[in-house]
Amino acid sequence: MIITTEGIVLRQHRIAGNRRMIVIFTRQYGKISAGTSINEKSRSRSALALRPFTFAEYEVFKGRDSYSINTASARRSYYSIGEDIDRFMTASAFIEYLDKVTSDGEPMPALYDLALEFLDSISRAAKSAETLLFAFIVRSLPILGVSPELDYCVNCGKPVRTPEGSKEAKNDFRSFSVTSGGVLCDECANKEKTEGAALIYQPFFDIIDVFRYFRSKPISTFEKAVLRDDVTATVRKILAEYTDRYLDADVLSKPTELEV
Repeated sequence: MIITTEGIVLRQHRIAGNRRMIVIFTRQYGKISAGTSINEKSRSRSALALRPFTFAEYEVFKGRDSYSINTASARRSYYSIGEDIDRFMTASAFIEYLDKVTSDGEPMPALYDLALEFLDSISRAAKSAETLLFAFIVRSLPILGVSPELDYCVNCGKPVRTPEGSKEAKNDFRSFSVTSGGVLCDECANKEKTEGAALIYQPFFDIIDVFRYFRSKPISTFEKAVLRDDVTATVRKILAEYTDRYLDADVLSKPTELEV
């Protein structure tokens, strides 16, 4: 059966017979691995469509257990990513993350659309590209079913914000628990600390507001955004621990390698 699909190249590697296996994240079919004999060293649009950071359309022969790319045409090449080391390293981490959190043959159109939004933004990024990756990861968590609890204490259910007009004192929330999967009121945070095994962070900034802002805004909002170095380091550490625990997809705490 011949199918036509658009997709984002995640990775590629050489296989027997002077062919290559291309791993593509598609909107209709999820992640697929397809073999091809297209010469990837030429300057054609077909060759460009085999390279990471490329959005392309593919004509694919779908067999019982395999895919084979007949023709390919690049629709958008984010070549500017490779012109800046910060953008390149961040985009490489993004590709690795996307590869780790997707499964073969499982369509995830919301994640696919978010990925294209990220690539569009990082190709234009004027400031820290890593902030865009933070925003992408935070916005991907609800799609993947592992969004942290930000509205209530994850242990006791106490609301982060008291009802409007209430005379009660504002609840105190200064802790984020990776182990429990969300924010903790001060009382529950103190209890977890005594147990000794919990991964609890008490950042010097309002982590709830930061994560909510990432979650609620388009990724393009952060194209010119720059977080302070100490805020960046803390957010990176929390997201690294969180994605490692719930998705086995930490791409923030180690260098990324990408075959191109």
